[in-house]
Amino acid sequence: MPHRILGGVLDSGAQRGATGWKSEILNHTGTSLLMQPAVGPAKHMTGILMGTETQDSHGKPFVLVVPDVSVYDPDMSDSLIPVGRLIEAGFSVNHGIPSQANEDEFSLKAVPLYGGTIMTPDDKTTIVMEYAHHTWCLALPSNMLYKINDVDDEGHVPAYLTQDQIE
Repeated sequence: MPHRILGGVLDSGAQRGATGWKSEILNHTGTSLLMQPAVGPAKHMTGILMGTETQDSHGKPFVLVVPDVSVYDPDMSDSLIPVGRLIEAGFSVNHGIPSQANEDEFSLKAVPLYGGTIMTPDDKTTIVMEYAHHTWCLALPSNMLYKINDVDDEGHVPAYLTQDQIE
């Protein structure tokens, strides 16, 4: 697979999370789901618990665990994060564009592709989305320009991840 430039795509039309990146498989669910890709016939895909790499608003590495069962398909070029599933699970998703960064109290120098925020259900972690090529996506930690001074090296695992929500 080629080198990733952008993180997972926030998709309001996706019914489930989906990835072609093995690094985003946290666990296999032992299921196979019949899914309809954007192009081509429906096909069976491996059910997984998906976690996609990003970082919080302080620049700390963060794995966003996608609610419910996601699927793995090695032919996918982008990971899809289902906005509806996030909202159903208690996340707050606020889309924005770079011209709104200052009113949302973010610096365009720090976040030049500002695209709004995602707040976790426990209200303890804010993720800043990027808006690139008319698409909202998660920032990869290597893309961000934050200066990390007051954060330790360990990623934060929020309390809501201890809940069993896979259906």
